[in-house]
Amino acid sequence: MGSVWHVGRKAIIEYLRPYLDLSDDFTVAWRKVRRWRINYGLPILHQPNTIPYIDPEEFVMWWKTYLKKRKAQQVGKNQSA
Repeated sequence: MGSVWHVGRKAIIEYLRPYLDLSDDFTVAWRKVRRWRINYGLPILHQPNTIPYIDPEEFVMWWKTYLKKRKAQQVGKNQSA
């Protein structure tokens, strides 16, 4: 059975809040989500009517990959020091 997509900015912010430590201020939180999308490739997609959405299954795969890369970078920094 497929997962339920989180559609719209408010739903995306509520879903990502525990992962990205988002602010309670809506504007600040959405700017952080946009920054993560641009800088790290956060999988936020848009419907034809430009409303953003996120697929939780795709996000979980992306999150695991992100954590692996981050851990590898930290290990590399510790070994070179």
